[in-house]
Amino acid sequence: MSENVVAVRSIEIVTAEITMIRDNARKVFLESVIQIGTRLEEAKQMVPQGEWTAYLTDKLGYKPSTAQNYMRIAREFGGGQVSLTGKTAADAFGQLSYSQILPLLGMAEEEREEIAEEHDLPSMSSREIAALVKERDEAKAEAEKAVRENDAAQAALSVAEENRGKAMRERDEAVRNAENAKERADELQGQLDAIEDKPAEVRELTEEELEEIREKVRAENAEAARAAEERAKAAEEKLDKVKNPAAHKVNFLFGEVRGLVERLEQALAELHQTDEAAREKFAKVIADWLCKEGDRLA
Repeated sequence: MSENVVAVRSIEIVTAEITMIRDNARKVFLESVIQIGTRLEEAKQMVPQGEWTAYLTDKLGYKPSTAQNYMRIAREFGGGQVSLTGKTAADAFGQLSYSQILPLLGMAEEEREEIAEEHDLPSMSSREIAALVKERDEAKAEAEKAVRENDAAQAALSVAEENRGKAMRERDEAVRNAENAKERADELQGQLDAIEDKPAEVRELTEEELEEIREKVRAENAEAARAAEERAKAAEEKLDKVKNPAAHKVNFLFGEVRGLVERLEQALAELHQTDEAAREKFAKVIADWLCKEGDRLA
């Protein structure tokens, strides 16, 4: 009489089978959503205009938002494309549930794959995945902002260097003008000395005419020296202003802020025409923020 042999099944075997069935079910679910989304895209082209919502609710029992998500999943995860990592969407995201996939919609494919490589998405809740995506988007925005600010700073630095070169040329020209003025004054003084060295009886000029020339020479000399000094001083001041690129950057950004404030004032004035209460509310919030920022910068 033969005995019935009962296979011994351990908890490890049962757990492994549950996990496999669960993962396969999720993978099938994603593939099913992709297939449904693809056909929804097709159906949308066939349904008469204005009847799409009724078609979804009456014929399929779908909310418009659900149908929209299905179509987005089909567009972003469907097609069977193989990524640079050699995985299809089903390979990389097949273990995710519907709610876990939703936060990943709208991301660039390479960014989505990076997140999947860096994090254990199946073990995370949809809220945790959404927070992760938000954090990544904020970091990306900050990086882009830093690039823009760096570009603005580099542009400001380039302008500062250009202005510095121009200021140096203007200073050198002012110095040359001062030297030329001095040479002209020395030449006039030399002519005057030559006249004064002649005996009074052979001079062609009277003492009054000679004094008039002396006064003219002194006036021209003083005017030339004053003008040359002013030009040199102005050139030096201008050069000092552009010697510090950081100061020029602050001045440049301050000009940008002033421009934005002026545009903001114009927008508030336009809002006042249609909604005075909203204008007052925004104005108070903006004023409080500017006051707070001013205290922080002081």
